[in-house]
Amino acid sequence: MSHIVFLATILAKGALGLVQLATAAALYFGLAERLPTLLQNLLAAELVEDPSDYLAARIMAFAGALPQTDLSFYTVYFAAHGLLHVGIVAALLYGAAWAYGSSIIVLAVFIAYQLLEWAHVGGAMLLVLSAIDLAVILLTLIEWRQRRQAPLWFL
Repeated sequence: MSHIVFLATILAKGALGLVQLATAAALYFGLAERLPTLLQNLLAAELVEDPSDYLAARIMAFAGALPQTDLSFYTVYFAAHGLLHVGIVAALLYGAAWAYGSSIIVLAVFIAYQLLEWAHVGGAMLLVLSAIDLAVILLTLIEWRQRRQAPLWFL
């Protein structure tokens, strides 16, 4: 059972990595600047029909809240995170022995960064992401132990 949960969580991490890579590509090709106009065109009919539509209003508010500054940092950030996630997931699915320890270290660094960022700016989502990463670390440890057939001292 833990193997199935492990596979599901690392596949979700891989999907997140692909979303991050797609986000980096969208930022690189300038989609962020065109997003408000694109969303306005896509949601125009809905907003004409119901100007108080909650979902459409939230999407438009999100598009309006995008930073209008140089997005180079975010492009590199999402590309690096995406490549890291996809690489680790591929290595874990392949069964590379080094991938278990490496993924635990990478996720621990993500948790530390997210908690530091949470301490600076707050936001419940950073705590949720940290909790998910912690769960993935625990599942990775269990999977690693089962693969090695040797008990780890803390499990």
